[in-house]
Amino acid sequence: MWSKGSGLRSTSSCRVFALSVALLLSASASAYTATPSAKENEIYSALLGWAAQLSGYPRPAVMPEVQFVSQEFFNTNACHQKQCHVWGWYPNTGRHVVYVHEHVRALLSDGSDEKSLFAASIIVHEFTHYLQAANRGFAPYRCEEALQLERQAYSVQSAFLVSYGRYFQVGISMHNASCEGSASETTAHEAVIH
Repeated sequence: MWSKGSGLRSTSSCRVFALSVALLLSASASAYTATPSAKENEIYSALLGWAAQLSGYPRPAVMPEVQFVSQEFFNTNACHQKQCHVWGWYPNTGRHVVYVHEHVRALLSDGSDEKSLFAASIIVHEFTHYLQAANRGFAPYRCEEALQLERQAYSVQSAFLVSYGRYFQVGISMHNASCEGSASETTAHEAVIH
Protein backbone atom coordinates (compact mmCIF):
# COMPACT_ATOMS: atom_id res chain seq x y z
CA MET A 1 0.00 0.00 0.00
CA TRP A 2 1.37 3.40 -0.92
CA SER A 3 0.45 6.26 1.39
CA LYS A 4 1.68 9.84 1.66
CA GLY A 5 3.98 10.23 4.15
CA SER A 6 17.97 0.41 -1.84
CA GLY A 7 20.29 0.91 -4.51
CA LEU A 8 19.72 0.40 -8.23
CA ARG A 9 21.91 -1.74 -10.41
CA SER A 10 22.82 0.37 -13.42
CA THR A 11 22.32 -1.85 -16.45
CA SER A 12 21.58 -1.12 -20.06
CA SER A 13 18.14 -2.74 -19.71
CA CYS A 14 17.33 -0.25 -16.92
CA ARG A 15 18.28 2.58 -19.28
CA VAL A 16 16.11 1.12 -22.06
CA PHE A 17 13.17 0.90 -19.64
CA ALA A 18 13.84 4.47 -18.54
CA LEU A 19 13.82 5.79 -22.09
CA SER A 20 10.70 3.87 -23.11
CA VAL A 21 8.71 4.92 -20.05
CA ALA A 22 9.84 8.53 -20.43
CA LEU A 23 8.66 8.55 -24.05
CA LEU A 24 5.36 6.93 -23.13
CA LEU A 25 4.78 9.32 -20.23
CA SER A 26 5.37 12.36 -22.40
CA ALA A 27 3.10 11.01 -25.15
CA SER A 28 0.24 10.01 -22.88
CA ALA A 29 -2.12 12.96 -22.97
CA SER A 30 -5.14 10.81 -23.81
CA ALA A 31 -8.59 11.58 -22.48
CA TYR A 32 -9.64 9.97 -19.23
CA THR A 33 -11.80 6.96 -19.98
CA ALA A 34 -12.89 4.05 -17.85
CA THR A 35 -10.93 1.68 -20.05
CA PRO A 36 -7.23 2.32 -20.47
CA SER A 37 -6.06 3.54 -23.84
CA ALA A 38 -3.43 1.66 -25.82
CA LYS A 39 -0.84 4.21 -24.61
CA GLU A 40 -1.89 3.69 -20.99
CA ASN A 41 -1.61 -0.09 -21.42
CA GLU A 42 1.91 0.41 -22.80
CA ILE A 43 2.80 2.53 -19.78
CA TYR A 44 1.40 -0.05 -17.34
CA SER A 45 3.29 -2.84 -19.09
CA ALA A 46 6.54 -0.85 -18.87
CA LEU A 47 5.91 -0.03 -15.21
CA LEU A 48 5.22 -3.71 -14.47
CA GLY A 49 8.56 -4.45 -16.17
CA TRP A 50 10.24 -1.99 -13.82
CA ALA A 51 8.59 -3.58 -10.78
CA ALA A 52 9.67 -7.06 -11.91
CA GLN A 53 13.24 -6.03 -12.68
CA LEU A 54 13.80 -4.00 -9.52
CA SER A 55 12.12 -6.50 -7.18
CA GLY A 56 13.62 -9.62 -8.72
CA TYR A 57 10.22 -11.30 -9.04
CA PRO A 58 9.30 -12.87 -12.38
CA ARG A 59 6.87 -11.05 -14.62
CA PRO A 60 3.44 -12.65 -14.07
CA ALA A 61 1.42 -14.48 -16.71
CA VAL A 62 -1.50 -12.11 -16.08
CA MET A 63 -1.11 -8.35 -16.40
CA PRO A 64 -2.82 -6.73 -13.41
CA GLU A 65 -5.41 -4.08 -14.17
CA VAL A 66 -4.90 -0.56 -12.81
CA GLN A 67 -8.19 0.72 -11.46
CA PHE A 68 -8.39 4.40 -10.56
CA VAL A 69 -10.60 5.05 -7.55
CA SER A 70 -11.65 7.89 -5.26
CA GLN A 71 -10.35 8.69 -1.80
CA GLU A 72 -13.69 7.48 -0.44
CA PHE A 73 -12.93 4.03 -1.89
CA PHE A 74 -9.66 3.90 0.07
CA ASN A 75 -11.29 5.23 3.24
CA THR A 76 -13.96 2.52 3.05
CA ASN A 77 -11.97 -0.45 1.81
CA ALA A 78 -8.29 0.01 2.67
CA CYS A 79 -8.71 2.00 5.87
CA HIS A 80 -11.81 0.35 7.37
CA GLN A 81 -14.18 3.33 7.26
CA LYS A 82 -11.52 5.78 8.51
CA GLN A 83 -10.12 8.85 6.81
CA CYS A 84 -6.66 8.07 5.44
CA HIS A 85 -4.09 9.27 2.91
CA VAL A 86 -3.70 6.15 0.79
CA TRP A 87 -2.98 6.61 -2.93
CA GLY A 88 -2.45 2.98 -3.92
CA TRP A 89 -3.49 -0.45 -2.66
CA TYR A 90 -3.26 -4.11 -3.59
CA PRO A 91 -5.51 -6.02 -1.15
CA ASN A 92 -4.00 -9.53 -1.68
CA THR A 93 -7.33 -11.05 -2.71
CA GLY A 94 -5.92 -13.04 -5.60
CA ARG A 95 -7.60 -10.68 -8.05
CA HIS A 96 -5.51 -9.11 -10.76
CA VAL A 97 -6.37 -5.50 -9.86
CA VAL A 98 -4.34 -2.78 -8.19
CA TYR A 99 -6.18 0.29 -6.95
CA VAL A 100 -4.67 3.72 -7.49
CA HIS A 101 -6.01 7.14 -6.51
CA GLU A 102 -7.86 8.83 -9.36
CA HIS A 103 -5.55 11.88 -9.13
CA VAL A 104 -2.60 9.69 -10.15
CA ARG A 105 -4.13 9.21 -13.60
CA ALA A 106 -4.17 12.96 -14.26
CA LEU A 107 -0.60 13.35 -12.96
CA LEU A 108 0.59 10.41 -15.05
CA SER A 109 -0.88 11.79 -18.26
CA ASP A 110 1.11 15.03 -18.01
CA GLY A 111 4.58 13.75 -18.89
CA SER A 112 5.99 17.27 -18.77
CA ASP A 113 5.24 17.56 -15.06
CA GLU A 114 7.83 16.24 -12.60
CA LYS A 115 4.92 14.80 -10.62
CA SER A 116 4.15 12.37 -13.46
CA LEU A 117 7.28 10.40 -12.57
CA PHE A 118 6.19 10.29 -8.94
CA ALA A 119 2.71 9.16 -10.05
CA ALA A 120 4.30 6.37 -12.11
CA SER A 121 6.31 5.32 -9.04
CA ILE A 122 3.08 4.76 -7.10
CA ILE A 123 1.95 2.28 -9.75
CA VAL A 124 5.39 0.59 -9.65
CA HIS A 125 4.96 0.31 -5.85
CA GLU A 126 1.53 -1.35 -6.19
CA PHE A 127 2.72 -3.63 -8.98
CA THR A 128 5.49 -4.73 -6.62
CA HIS A 129 2.85 -5.75 -4.08
CA TYR A 130 1.03 -7.66 -6.81
CA LEU A 131 4.26 -9.45 -7.78
CA GLN A 132 4.93 -10.29 -4.12
CA ALA A 133 1.46 -11.78 -3.78
CA ALA A 134 1.68 -13.72 -7.05
CA ASN A 135 5.09 -15.07 -6.01
CA ARG A 136 3.63 -16.58 -2.84
CA GLY A 137 0.49 -17.86 -4.59
CA PHE A 138 -1.64 -15.07 -3.05
CA ALA A 139 -1.31 -16.74 0.35
CA PRO A 140 -2.13 -14.68 3.46
CA TYR A 141 0.74 -13.31 5.50
CA ARG A 142 1.42 -12.17 9.03
CA CYS A 143 2.06 -8.62 10.17
CA GLU A 144 5.85 -9.00 10.32
CA GLU A 145 5.88 -10.29 6.75
CA ALA A 146 3.65 -7.41 5.63
CA LEU A 147 6.12 -4.91 7.02
CA GLN A 148 8.97 -6.59 5.10
CA LEU A 149 6.89 -6.60 1.91
CA GLU A 150 6.00 -2.93 2.37
CA ARG A 151 9.64 -1.99 2.90
CA GLN A 152 10.57 -3.86 -0.26
CA ALA A 153 7.86 -2.06 -2.27
CA TYR A 154 9.12 1.32 -1.03
CA SER A 155 12.69 0.29 -1.90
CA VAL A 156 11.60 -0.62 -5.45
CA GLN A 157 9.69 2.66 -5.74
CA SER A 158 12.72 4.62 -4.57
CA ALA A 159 15.03 2.77 -6.97
CA PHE A 160 12.62 3.55 -9.82
CA LEU A 161 12.73 7.27 -8.99
CA VAL A 162 16.52 7.29 -8.57
CA SER A 163 16.92 5.60 -11.96
CA TYR A 164 15.45 8.78 -13.46
CA GLY A 165 17.86 10.92 -11.47
CA ARG A 166 15.15 12.06 -9.05
CA TYR A 167 14.86 11.58 -5.34
CA PHE A 168 11.62 11.82 -3.44
CA GLN A 169 11.34 10.60 0.12
CA VAL A 170 9.06 7.58 0.10
CA GLY A 171 8.32 5.15 2.89
CA ILE A 172 9.19 7.47 5.76
CA SER A 173 6.26 6.07 7.75
CA MET A 174 7.94 2.65 7.66
CA HIS A 175 10.68 3.80 10.05
CA ASN A 176 8.26 3.64 12.97
CA ALA A 177 5.91 0.91 11.72
CA SER A 178 5.59 -2.14 13.92
CA CYS A 179 3.19 -4.92 14.69
CA GLU A 180 2.91 -4.03 18.36
CA GLY A 181 -0.67 -3.33 19.34
CA SER A 182 -2.07 -4.81 16.13
CA ALA A 183 -5.34 -6.55 16.85
CA SER A 184 -4.74 -9.14 14.17
CA GLU A 185 -1.46 -10.33 12.73
CA THR A 186 -3.18 -11.29 9.46
CA THR A 187 -4.38 -7.74 8.71
CA ALA A 188 -0.93 -6.29 8.50
CA HIS A 189 -1.77 -3.35 6.28
CA GLU A 190 -3.43 -1.81 9.34
CA ALA A 191 -0.05 -1.70 11.07
CA VAL A 192 1.41 0.08 8.07
CA ILE A 193 -1.41 2.63 7.77
CA HIS A 194 -1.45 3.62 11.44
